[in-house]
Amino acid sequence: MKRTTLPFFLLLLLHYYGIADVDGQTATQKPNVLFIMADDLGFNDLDWKDSTLHTPNLRNLAFHKNTALMTNSYVNQLCTPTRSAFMTGYYPFRVGTQAGVFLHMEPAGVPTMFPFLSENMRQLDYSTYLVGKWHLGYCKKEFLPTNRGFDYFYGFYGPQTGYFNHSADQYHRELKRVVKGLDLFEEVGNGKSVPDFSQNGVYSTDLFTDVAMSVLDNHNSTKPFFMFLSYQAVHPPLQVPRSYDKYCTRVKNRYRRIYCGMLTAMDFAIGRLVEYLKAANLYENTVIVFTSDNGGTSNFGASNAPLRGEKDTIWEGGTKTTTFVHSPMYVEEGGTREMMFHVVDWHATILSITGLEIDSYGDGINQWEYIRTNRPKFRRFQFVYNIADHGSAIRDGDYKLIVGNVDRKMSKDKNRTRLFRISSKISLTIDVLLKFQN
Repeated sequence: MKRTTLPFFLLLLLHYYGIADVDGQTATQKPNVLFIMADDLGFNDLDWKDSTLHTPNLRNLAFHKNTALMTNSYVNQLCTPTRSAFMTGYYPFRVGTQAGVFLHMEPAGVPTMFPFLSENMRQLDYSTYLVGKWHLGYCKKEFLPTNRGFDYFYGFYGPQTGYFNHSADQYHRELKRVVKGLDLFEEVGNGKSVPDFSQNGVYSTDLFTDVAMSVLDNHNSTKPFFMFLSYQAVHPPLQVPRSYDKYCTRVKNRYRRIYCGMLTAMDFAIGRLVEYLKAANLYENTVIVFTSDNGGTSNFGASNAPLRGEKDTIWEGGTKTTTFVHSPMYVEEGGTREMMFHVVDWHATILSITGLEIDSYGDGINQWEYIRTNRPKFRRFQFVYNIADHGSAIRDGDYKLIVGNVDRKMSKDKNRTRLFRISSKISLTIDVLLKFQN
């Protein structure tokens, strides 16, 4: 299969002349991109949706005059599918990640024939950094972050680790026992991976934020940066320093109270990072994106209300997420953006943020003009939730077609087909319009 990448002749021209954006800025003035992804954040899990929670920094960013709050933003139902869609610009069923996540120690990875966003950003003369969760394959060096376009990586490779001990204690199906071991590594290039045993006991949300700031301290300021800050929070296990209990006293459910503390810890860390950007004179020229990789799990304290379903389902609660883009320099008109946006759109959109004139990439379309000005150049009317053996779903305007099961745990609806009409207004999500059997 042919490797899909940016046209070589175009890259030569871009490097020779420099990339200019709509204001004619040169390559050295290209915006930085800070892409923050929460893990398993429920649709209802921010304090402007649930007042018992405490996320003041995210609230201030989301409702800032220079923020586009994307109220119709979709991802895939699980970590690996969403992350592969973000990195490749292709739906998971095209790259082989549609069936689920890469398990602990699983010999799997995203095929290298699909260039990652980090590879294309590097070709556009960006410094590229990944801090936090990877979950896109680590069984071969070719799958490691610094062999997929990142100049630097610090974080963990697998689905989850302990927040304090950074240990990946996972049950191994073939060995039929729990396999323990550190999952905290640093890569400095070409897949050279060094385990970091020194951070035992340091809460990962704070650790990853400190590392991100340290990386930017050492960043070559003559180049723009693309940083993917991929937090572990608020994925299980439910662990948080006791100092955050005081922010969650109104939460009655025990699991949700811990979850609330984890969320607040991430919120404070993001607030700290924004203040750092301001002090380092990086804030004005940085585009900040915040999103989640899928919906939350109610058994672990999350809420996707008023949406139906949760993580690992193709209901709205597993796939619709809170997303916003903040930039004091580039988002001209703040406020809500109600048009559909899918995670596959980020690849083309972020390439456009660099100044590259591009309409689409892979399955995604460039929505930067819409985000920036609220005047769309391109519109998304359709997308694929997922296509998999156990169940599939597609969207066309307000209509959602589901064939088979909505999650991998079900089997009773294998031959069932359902059509729904989804309201564009979050508070008026309509249930079944039509049901019929094959």
